[in-house]
Amino acid sequence: MSSTPTARGQRGLLIVLIGIVAIIGVTAVAANRTDRIPRGTSVAGVNLGGLSVGQAEALVRRTLAPRARQDTVVVAGDRTVRVKGTATGVAVDVEATVDRARSVLHNGALLSRLLGRGGQVEPVLVVRESVVGRKSKALAARLSTPVREGALDFSQGRARPVLPRTGTLVEAAQVRQALLASATATNHRITVTTREQRPTLTDDQVRAAADTLGAVAVSGPLGLRVTATGANPVDQSLTLSVKDFAPYLKTTVTDGALALAVDGPGLIASLAQDLSGVQRTARDATFTITNGKPVVVPSVVGRTLDPVQVSESVADALASTGPRVASVGLVTTPPALTTAQAQNLGVVERLSTFRQKFPYAPYRYQNIGQAAARVNGTLLLPGEVFSLNRIVKERTPENGYTKGFVISGGRLTEDLGGGVSTMATATWHAAFFAGLERIEQRAHSFYISRYQPGLEATVAWGQLDLKFRNDSPHAVFITAVRGTNFVRVSMYGTKRYDISADSGPRTNVRSYRTRTDSAADCTPQSGSEGFTIVVTRVFRQAGKIIKREPLQTVYNPADDITCQKPTPSPSPSVSATAKPTPKPTG
Repeated sequence: MSSTPTARGQRGLLIVLIGIVAIIGVTAVAANRTDRIPRGTSVAGVNLGGLSVGQAEALVRRTLAPRARQDTVVVAGDRTVRVKGTATGVAVDVEATVDRARSVLHNGALLSRLLGRGGQVEPVLVVRESVVGRKSKALAARLSTPVREGALDFSQGRARPVLPRTGTLVEAAQVRQALLASATATNHRITVTTREQRPTLTDDQVRAAADTLGAVAVSGPLGLRVTATGANPVDQSLTLSVKDFAPYLKTTVTDGALALAVDGPGLIASLAQDLSGVQRTARDATFTITNGKPVVVPSVVGRTLDPVQVSESVADALASTGPRVASVGLVTTPPALTTAQAQNLGVVERLSTFRQKFPYAPYRYQNIGQAAARVNGTLLLPGEVFSLNRIVKERTPENGYTKGFVISGGRLTEDLGGGVSTMATATWHAAFFAGLERIEQRAHSFYISRYQPGLEATVAWGQLDLKFRNDSPHAVFITAVRGTNFVRVSMYGTKRYDISADSGPRTNVRSYRTRTDSAADCTPQSGSEGFTIVVTRVFRQAGKIIKREPLQTVYNPADDITCQKPTPSPSPSVSATAKPTPKPTG
């Protein structure tokens, strides 16, 4: 059957179209492989058309990349916040941006880019999502004005209305988009929109509540009756004046109106002395060491007021215009660790003890003492991990620590908490010989002669910690005692192993340098050799070796540093000679 002229024409047209598409495709692939940017191509206002890849990258690196490092000003209503460009977590990916600009396939604008009309290309950004997200949330919070609900203030013994205030909300997602947009913009002042948040109550409603609810609440004294039944019954009554209970009153917005609320814990705390004869705090069982043996100190069941019951009973009583008495009952509060539980923990004998000496210095005495006091009495249950940083807390003046010498950058410097590593060393030594599992332990960066090499530890808040796990089926009780020039750490539980330490030779010994430092903040120090040592922890049961655990420590050489003040200019009447500063012992 012969084809018609129409069919032959359609087939011919199809062949022509396929050919055109093929030519365009081949041309596109070829163009996409060129090292030239299509003419007319620009990125964020920077013209890259006709440049080689290398030239384009240099131009983007010189013009666009610095924009992301510039400070950005974010404006929301009448609030303005400046953000450091280096803190936004956004940067320009130079190579990817140029690669996108070079590609004729980008944005689907194939024909126009083949014809030399490159057009606008969006830059490629490197976005650290965790940083951008955190910064966006923080900025949104600073740019927002929280809505203030109406309330009553009872702090002065009367009901004073606190009028509501409309708030404005800035969304974190909007701030994020603004930060990304400003990264390559020439104008680094961006405005974000705010959304109004209206309070629940009106000014008139709050004023009316002050004249009714508030006035009744502080209209007179309050009676508080405390009762308890059982073996030790209690029936005690107190009379509280307005000034006694008013500071613990507040209001909440409930079902479209103000409702009276009471700070139960705060009110109970204020009555601690009045109720000292009927309240007692629950106390966990613990241990004391008598004649070298751990002995259980019994737990105590607590009997206290229930904060929720106090809040509800007092709020109900203060709503009355007649005689006002709140009746509350004492409730028992069990200890977290009972006597019976403690007796079954297997704390029956001493596992290890270690006494670490140190040269007396006031800062050491204070800091080691603070750390020892916090470690003393620690009970490590089976499976729990001991963290020295968590227990001794951050080394701040508020936590009782003072400045002393620490190792930083391979030399002695002054910082808060100097000496706490002595506590870490004593604790790790005791844990080592108690056979506890090592989780995190790091020696000092250079060797300090008073410590046993390879069997010491250092800590630094937020950087280095001492951690070990109680991998035994029994609890471990830890004691710590500081003397004038020593700290002793002991551990008690049920012995599983006989532990010994095999110390290998010092290898890879490296000499230290001797130098003089005239810096104003110089701290002198004695030099020490660097070396590597392996200490093997040997576990034995019934005289038989169960396992060996090699622990390698690498010590860096420590420079011998002499601090020397600059020699002053010669004077006709006074001659001065620079003298070295005596070196601390570390």
